[in-house]
Amino acid sequence: MARPYGLLRAGFPYVKTLGMRRITNFPIDIALGNEDRIYILCRQENAAMIRKYNYADEDLGSIGSWGTDEGQFQWPVTLIADGDENLFVSDEALNRISIYTKDGELLKTWGEQGEEEGKLNGPSGMAFDSDDNVWIVNSLNSRIQKFTK
Repeated sequence: MARPYGLLRAGFPYVKTLGMRRITNFPIDIALGNEDRIYILCRQENAAMIRKYNYADEDLGSIGSWGTDEGQFQWPVTLIADGDENLFVSDEALNRISIYTKDGELLKTWGEQGEEEGKLNGPSGMAFDSDDNVWIVNSLNSRIQKFTK
């Protein structure tokens, strides 16, 4: 799915607001799931998580937390969902990608800091192509890299 930024600028009519400010502080990205699920990546200093809602604005909990351990975030940037609704999160500070199920189970993390091919240094934007490869903007290495899922 393309990123929704163009929709936000195109003058489409306002429909509704989702989430409460004290729970979805500092939203920076969004991914849409099945059955009207909405995933919101929230980030601020010393706090980061994915908040889950549905279109009826029911709070479905959160995924992840702030920290450096596997499954935690320091400076998450982008959230994307694959066809199975697994959630991929890039983390610029930890130079890794974390993958969760829609229910919040950590499937795996990957990424190693470095400048060599296949290494990450400030992974930020991500997108899937039509073959389910993951394209990652590698900010501090000034390049875009392609990975298989």
